[in-house]
Amino acid sequence: MPKPLMIPGKEGLGGELQYTLPTGRRLSLKLAVTEGDAPRIDRFGLRPLPPEVAAVTPEQLPAVIAERVKAESEAGRFSGAVLVARGDTLIYADAVGLADRKSGRANTLDTPINLGSINKMFTGIAIAQLQAAGKLDWQDTVGKHLPDFPNKKIRDQVTIHQLLTHTSGVGDYFNPTHDARRHELDTQQEFLDTFVDQPLAFEPGEGMAYSNGGPVILGLIIEALSGSDYYQYIRDHLYRPAGMAHADHYRRDDTTSGMALGYLKTEDGAWQDNSGDLSLRGSAAGGGYASARDLFAYSRALANERLLTRAQLETLWTPHQQTGPMAYGYLFTIGGTPDRRWVGHNGGAPGISAEFIHYPDDGLMIVVLANQDHAAEGLREWLHAQVEASLFETTEP
Repeated sequence: MPKPLMIPGKEGLGGELQYTLPTGRRLSLKLAVTEGDAPRIDRFGLRPLPPEVAAVTPEQLPAVIAERVKAESEAGRFSGAVLVARGDTLIYADAVGLADRKSGRANTLDTPINLGSINKMFTGIAIAQLQAAGKLDWQDTVGKHLPDFPNKKIRDQVTIHQLLTHTSGVGDYFNPTHDARRHELDTQQEFLDTFVDQPLAFEPGEGMAYSNGGPVILGLIIEALSGSDYYQYIRDHLYRPAGMAHADHYRRDDTTSGMALGYLKTEDGAWQDNSGDLSLRGSAAGGGYASARDLFAYSRALANERLLTRAQLETLWTPHQQTGPMAYGYLFTIGGTPDRRWVGHNGGAPGISAEFIHYPDDGLMIVVLANQDHAAEGLREWLHAQVEASLFETTEP
């Protein structure tokens, strides 16, 4: 059990508990209590704290990362791949754990691992490519490109800008209809059918709620404007130009790709693969696969403007919504500071978790892909802090 550190409140009417978990993750629980003879909890809040790291020299950094990854793997907390690079130079790259626990097949840097919502970035890039080609405008309504769209309110009032920024009010496809049809979902239209009749969460443009339904609609717009199905468009216009040799939206029943199975623990502590929790195939909102080396190639393709020009990418990286310490652009998360900005996305689903960070102005990139439940975020938090402390704080005057 992690031992908490108690920090009293300034006026004695509350305080803060700081927990350090076995993974090294740090959390703060703030409590405020009412005055009087019978005080009660008035409010509380939980937030992550920055990891505690000690800066090392750039030469020492690879060994420090290797030690941490090894420790997390041996403790059973991480299985997957980690890659850190600056420009074309790899700082650290290795894979640990098993891609298939039954056969004993190991993870490698070329093993495709489920990305979860990292795929949203790719949908954003595809929409920007079509915008750059003059085929759409950010403020176009859904109905301009999908005139037969079955939900009138979405068709007439929701814009592409709102779908890209999660401000459309469109909901999610993780619902009972999806659960009942999960193992047959194989197209954007089939995903749409699971949620298209749901009422909007709010009037378009009047709120923000993270949505997996919105990118599915964008995927249908990509199909309508390109004449290609979504999966083929992403192969032709993103994976191949970027050199992502092992990336694709593999079907759940694929046996030739070498993809990793995802794993989660059952109540009795056994590892169970996540095949029963997956759709037949992922959607434009997530569920595609890529390897750590694929995402390194993707980062270099962004830097070298092989997918979009820098000016076009900056449109995707312009903050539109603030979500705590980070902002959200066009299907990209934006973090850091104006002088040290990073962009990227994360992803998660039963049995998998994934993190991708790209520094547009520095060339630094960080990838953590896990084929294990909740395994990437904590390692990425530590890795992010350690890399920044060691590469920036020790080299700046």
